Amino acid sequence: MTRYIFSALFVCTLLLAGCQSMPWQRNTMPPVELLDDESGKSAPEASAPPAASLQPAPKQAPVLAIASRTRMRDVPLPEKAKEDLERTYVYESHTLQVGRMVYTIQAAVNDIAQFYIDTCPGADWRMVSVKQAAGGAELLFRKPGKKLEVSISPLAFGNKRLVVHLVPDEGLNY
Repeated sequence: MTRYIFSALFVCTLLLAGCQSMPWQRNTMPPVELLDDESGKSAPEASAPPAASLQPAPKQAPVLAIASRTRMRDVPLPEKAKEDLERTYVYESHTLQVGRMVYTIQAAVNDIAQFYIDTCPGADWRMVSVKQAAGGAELLFRKPGKKLEVSISPLAFGNKRLVVHLVPDEGLNY
């Protein structure tokens, strides 16, 4: 009987350790600065420090390093991402690049998103949009003739699924 109780407690402990709703595992977003409707400038806050004491935050070193080898030469990839070969497909010829690369990585959603925001412009990608909801993030980048969709979603035990989708873009020329 005690054996079953200890087994049940062990399983419950494992389930709770991977639960994303625990307060110690939440990644909080930084506060958003509100804009004034008419002027487009920041709305003053009652407890805000004087403007003279505001200093830009020092630029921090990137949390994730860029991998030296990637599937597609112009698509950056975090160094510690592990490819899921069963969910990945890639086609590349001298005229066309198409692929849906799926990876597992143990990093915060914000760190992965920031990696792409920082590294994609270096590969001539222009950020079009960022959407963050339900513990994940979706980013859209474009360059002439190509569209790059990056999707980050939580998995169990702190892992994240990173899906990088590269397709031709017949839309606007940049």
